[in-house]
Amino acid sequence: MHLHRGNSGLAESIVQNIVERLHEVLQSDEGAESFPVRRAQQTMFAIDEVRILMAEQDYNGAAEAARDAGKEWKQQPTPELGK
Repeated sequence: MHLHRGNSGLAESIVQNIVERLHEVLQSDEGAESFPVRRAQQTMFAIDEVRILMAEQDYNGAAEAARDAGKEWKQQPTPELGK
């Protein structure tokens, strides 16, 4: 989505939907050290940055932070040593 002043409301609703889904992962039965939970935490940090930048009306920065959040989410688990 191209962020600009005119669609910040729609962007915020998308961000809120993503946050709700991330909370589901964080509240799952997965252990705190599991890859899905760690990935959700890192993505949540990036999403928080998106929200801050949107509130400051820095839409270019928010778009860049959203791309970073997407990259965080797409990361694959690193193989555990000895396995």
